[in-house]
Amino acid sequence: MVNKLPSNFGARVVSAIVIAGPALVAIEFGAPFFNIFISLLGALMAWEWSKLCLEDEFKLPGILLALFSAAIPMLPLLGLGLVEAILIAPVICTLLFALSFSKGGKLYFAIGAIYLALPLASFIFLRNTDGIGVQLVYWLALTVVATDTGGYGFGLTIGGPKLAPRISPKKTWAGLLGGMLCASLVGLILANLFDWQAPVIVALISAALAFIAQVGDLFESHVKRHFDVKDSSNIIPGHGGVLDRMDGMISAGAAFAGLILATNGQILSWF
Repeated sequence: MVNKLPSNFGARVVSAIVIAGPALVAIEFGAPFFNIFISLLGALMAWEWSKLCLEDEFKLPGILLALFSAAIPMLPLLGLGLVEAILIAPVICTLLFALSFSKGGKLYFAIGAIYLALPLASFIFLRNTDGIGVQLVYWLALTVVATDTGGYGFGLTIGGPKLAPRISPKKTWAGLLGGMLCASLVGLILANLFDWQAPVIVALISAALAFIAQVGDLFESHVKRHFDVKDSSNIIPGHGGVLDRMDGMISAGAAFAGLILATNGQILSWF
C-alpha cells in the first residue's frame, strides 16, 4: 500500500535545492571555499550536538566543541595537518566530559568530539586527494543522497517489515535495500562518467557505503530517541537540523577515508 507524501514535502524539496547550490560551489572550487563550508557545517553540528546532549544548553562546553569542530577543516589552510586534530580529539573529549554538568548526557556530549572530528577531517582529506579529490566528494555526496532518496522512496511506496522499530519506526528493510540499490546505480553511472577503472567495483563500494550511511542514520536516531528529541534542530525547513541531514554522510565519509588509509591508498586504483 502506497503511503501519502508528508505535509512538509514541498519545504523539503525547496530546502534541498537551496542547500545544494553552495555545496556544489564549495566542492567544485575546493580550498578555501570547501574548507570554509565544512567548517560552518562543523560548527552547526557541534551546536546541535551540544543542545541535544546538554538539556538544550549551549554554554562553555558547547562553545569549545563548536570551536574545535570549526577549526579542523581550516587546519590545512594554516599549514597544519589533520592527523593532529584526530590525535587531540580524545583529549578534547575528556575535557568536554569534565566541563559539562549534565547528568544524563555528558558522556554522549563528550563523544561528540570524536564523532565530529573524524568525518570533518575525512571530508577535507577526500577533497585533497590528488587528481580525483573533487570527483570523490561528488561521488560520496551523491551516493548518500541516492541512499536517502532511494530509502525514502522505496520505504514510502513498498513499506513492509521495519528495520529497527525501537530506534527509527519509519525505516523499513525495503527502504534499506532500495537505498543500497540507488546508491549502486549512482556509483555505476558516476564511475563511467568519470572514466574510473572499475565501475562495477565502485558500484559495490557505493552499496556498502549506503549501508554504512544507514547505520550512521540509525545511530543519530538512537541518540535523539535517548534524549526524547524529534530533530537535532529546526534550522533547515522540512528537514530538521544539519545533523539530521549529515548523519549518513558523516559515517560514510569517515568509513571511506579510513578505507583509503587502511589500504595505503590501494583502493583508489579502482577509481
